[in-house]
Amino acid sequence: MKKLLLTLALVLMVSPASAQLIMTGLYDGPLPYGVPKGVELYACSDIEDLSVYGLGSANNDGGTDGIEHVFPADFVAAGTFIYVSHVDGNNPTAFFDFFGFDYTYQGDGYSMAINGDDAVELFYIPANGDDPVVVDVFGEVGVDGSGHPWEYLDGWAKRTSMTGPDGNVFDISSWTFSGPNAWDGELTNDGAAVPMVLGGFSCDPAVSSDNENWGSLKSMYR
Repeated sequence: MKKLLLTLALVLMVSPASAQLIMTGLYDGPLPYGVPKGVELYACSDIEDLSVYGLGSANNDGGTDGIEHVFPADFVAAGTFIYVSHVDGNNPTAFFDFFGFDYTYQGDGYSMAINGDDAVELFYIPANGDDPVVVDVFGEVGVDGSGHPWEYLDGWAKRTSMTGPDGNVFDISSWTFSGPNAWDGELTNDGAAVPMVLGGFSCDPAVSSDNENWGSLKSMYR
């Protein structure tokens, strides 16, 4: 117990981050070239500088690739949903065509070229130069998700309100899924038999936004 309290004290001494950012959805679209692909995130409180966060996809069973996408230094108001999408040059309007609105950010390089069996990590990047911290994760890093309960091939995964963030340990009970191939043959999300619910997430007010390691800290007490 003393060791745990000491660890807690050390974590709380780290300089605070400006806000909470949490992963709330993933999508692997059915349009030509397998798009749109990417993630939905939510700002639980105001974010003064979004560039303190980054994303990385852990493809198949290859383990973490670290940070592959860094956000610009934008202000994001509490209650904002952010959509980061992979854009394929052969079908660059796929996100708008399928969802009916524009994505917020294009994923850097192939960072969001996820295939429905890939894990994704959300990182906090400390201003003091320390190593980035995984504050939320979807999927099992180092595992090919094909055939696993969290597979979202040609479909989606959506976080349940009042859950997370999960630090670096994936909690499948916090998510619902379309099931593989749920979007096969669909042209739009709104017209799909099993549409992804966009937005509609509420943060757990019991989780503090005062510390940069808030996701990792919470996971210690699960």
